[in-house]
Order: sequence, then C-alpha cells, then structure tokens
Amino acid sequence: MKRILLSATVLILGMGSVWAQDAPAAPESKKKMVIKYIDGKWDTTYVEPNASAKKQAPADASTELDIATEDFRAEMRDLKKELKEVKPKKKKVEKSHFLLDIGANGFMDANGDFNLTGANRDLRTENAFNKSIGWGFTFSRSQNLVAQKLRLQYGLGFEFNNYRLRDNRILATSGDTVFFNAPMSPNLTRNSLHVNWVNVPIMLQFMSNPYRQSRSFNLSAGAELGVRLGNMSSRQRYDMGNDVFSEVSTTGPLNSAPFKASLVARAGYGDVDVFVRYGITDLFRQETGVANPTVRPVMAGVSFRL
Repeated sequence: MKRILLSATVLILGMGSVWAQDAPAAPESKKKMVIKYIDGKWDTTYVEPNASAKKQAPADASTELDIATEDFRAEMRDLKKELKEVKPKKKKVEKSHFLLDIGANGFMDANGDFNLTGANRDLRTENAFNKSIGWGFTFSRSQNLVAQKLRLQYGLGFEFNNYRLRDNRILATSGDTVFFNAPMSPNLTRNSLHVNWVNVPIMLQFMSNPYRQSRSFNLSAGAELGVRLGNMSSRQRYDMGNDVFSEVSTTGPLNSAPFKASLVARAGYGDVDVFVRYGITDLFRQETGVANPTVRPVMAGVSFRL
C-alpha cells in the first residue's frame, strides 16, 4: 500500500512540473517614460502602460515626447533641434515718438567761424544764460533697415529761435538789402530776432537695444529741410531820465531765405539725447549786387523723447 501511495505522489509531482513549464510566463510590468519640455525646463516621469494621462497641454506651453524604452537619445536630439528653431516672440519696436529740443543758438559765418566780423558783426548773440535760446518739437517715425537696430528716421517738426543780439543796433530792410540802424540812445534793454521754421528731418538711426529703448544707446545723423514759418524783430528800451519804457516789434520775412538746409546729429542713452543742428545755408537772401549778412544758424542742446 505504501508503495502505491509513493508512486502516485511521484507521478503527480512530475505532471505538475511539466504543466508549470508549458504555462506562459506572466508579462513583466514595464513602465513608460514621459519627457516634457515646459517653460525652458525638462521634466521626466514614469507611468504604467495602462495609466491614463492627460496630454492636452497647449502647443506653445509645452512639448511632450513619449518613449517606451530607455533608448531615446535620437529623439532627444531631434526635439532639441526643433526647439532651437522656434524663436520666441520679441517685444514690439516703438516706431514713433515725440522729440522735445531745448538748446542754445547763435550764428556762424560761411567758414564756420563764430567770431562774426564785417557785415555780420551786428548779428553776434548773447550767451545761453542771457536767453539766446531755441526750442522745438518733432513727431518722429522710424522704419527698420537691418535687424531692427539700423533704422530710417523721418518726421515733421517745428523750430522756434530767439536770437538775443548783443549790439545796440536795430535790424532793418530796404528792398533786398538787410542793414542795421545807428546805435539807439538810450541803449536797448533787449534786442531780439525771432526766426521760426517747419522742418522735415531724414536721418539714419542706430539703436543698441531696440526692444528696450529705455536702456538703449542711440545715435542718429542726417539732414533736415526747413520752410520759413515767420520772423519778427523786437526791441525794448527804458529811458531812465523820463521813466519811459517802450517796446517795438517788426514782423515779416525781413529778407530771410524762404528755405534752409541743416545737418543734424543726435547721441544719447534711453530717452535723453544731446543734439547739434548745423546750418549749411545762409539765413538771409543773397541777391546779386547786395551785400547782406552771410550767417548760418547753429543750435546745440538736449533732446527728450516723449
């Protein structure tokens, strides 16, 4: 009896071993690697193959790559290459603004000399502290030429000049001639010449940081064409003996040229520039046989971008 039980046990164990060898192996649990590129950072996580995951991130917010194996270097290289080709949107370049110019003005002769002599002597001006000043404002617009940094700048502006003359002589005209009367007695307390223009500047502009102009170095140079807007000669006199104060003004062309041309240069940082406006045409008309003053206007000062 014992032999029969032992034989049956051996037979059952042998059959169980065979069944175990023929049974299919249970599948190994294999996780999936999920790689995300979000806001410039890489994020790697592992999830179960059957795990549900939301993959509805905005296309511009993240880039997701699912890889079922560890060998993902090739896919990574392709993904990085694509990300490099996607350029971020840059800030909008400001194309237009207002410029406010304030500066000291004066005259020079055709040779560029500020020491006026001869027929130009009576147009010598006081210094800026005595209100020989000019100002103006310009609506300026620019157009991109190269990489947003090199730009074409143009606009429309107004220029107002108050030339405070140093000498005690009054500007006058007769026909095409400009001259100065004999010295006044008593002396003039103020002797001014006002000349106003409408200007059209055309310049090349360089900006080191066009997308953040408040932290950009600016440099521009070009030409400016002007049309005469109006002139006025004014003088004030105080007679101490009779305690009489008088003021006389004369308006009109005063034989000044109807047009002018100037060279303009600006340089600065952020919203503040220094500028120079250098006239290359005479202020007064030059007629044949008439010896009018041959002076050219100059202005230098500070410009504010508004």
